[in-house]
Amino acid sequence: MSEIERLFKQNAINSDVIKKKLIELGESFLGGEWKNVTLDQVHVPRLLSGQSNYLYHVTSSTSATPYLLRIHRQERSQVFTDTVLFAILSERGLGPKLYGFFEGGRLEEYLPSEGFTEDDYWKPGFVQRIGAALPACHAMDIPVSKNVRCAKLMRDWLNGYKELEGGDYEILPTTVTYSDHPKTISVQKLSEEIDTFEKWAREVFEHTLVFGQIDFGVSNVLELNSTKEMVFIDCEFSSYNWRGFDLAMFVSESAITFNVPFPPGIKIIEDLTDNSPIIRILCEAYLDADNTVQIETSKYLMILFFSSKIIFPLIDPLNWSL
Repeated sequence: MSEIERLFKQNAINSDVIKKKLIELGESFLGGEWKNVTLDQVHVPRLLSGQSNYLYHVTSSTSATPYLLRIHRQERSQVFTDTVLFAILSERGLGPKLYGFFEGGRLEEYLPSEGFTEDDYWKPGFVQRIGAALPACHAMDIPVSKNVRCAKLMRDWLNGYKELEGGDYEILPTTVTYSDHPKTISVQKLSEEIDTFEKWAREVFEHTLVFGQIDFGVSNVLELNSTKEMVFIDCEFSSYNWRGFDLAMFVSESAITFNVPFPPGIKIIEDLTDNSPIIRILCEAYLDADNTVQIETSKYLMILFFSSKIIFPLIDPLNWSL
């Protein structure tokens, strides 16, 4: 646990200890009016707390520049990759500015914006905007490993489960009607599944490697108040993967609702997984926005449709379930 994570765990968010630290960070990385801010002028609501980060929107009643404080909770190697990606995208104007980083966290620009809802994820207009925005992301040349990362992530998570002495896992459907599945799943079987999917994808889609967003959680897509532009944020899982993997990730996300008041806290909308009505809309919008297409339009659409409907929807749930 980093020093700053420990500090926030041991003290109330509105305590003088926390406010003093926030003023120090603002003064160190932003300067200006932060040098004159007093404890009673600091405001710091928590925006989000998840498995990998704590987020706080730090403001004051002065003209000091507000900022977003991100406290990391991942492994150091993951934090390094995430910070490098964030810095690159920041320099290219493709996301919030990076104000500074330090052991255990970083300061980011806070983007005044509106979020979307889970219901938006299967509205044609919203889906078209996602499809139109993705080609620009996929066209970027980012100086990170070009090796496919999704399979490595799944193996890393599975190995972590093994290190915790995890064994066979009983499958207990709660919010779905699927019944064609084994009663239990073993670590060995999951490892074989990853190997099989990776083999298929490499054989068919290896030429489609692109830099992708991957995580289309409802909190990671925003509409800027100033320009109404759609932006993707939170690139901790962004990496090079197969083009269809990104499209299928969005389709999978559209079929999950987290507003469920009973265990396990999520619900899979089966109609949207078995025969999603948004796949063609997404693929056509992507095709219309992709000016790098060098093959026949109908053939390209078929490839996108096949990869996002048949192959990668099988990998996406496995990826996040681990």
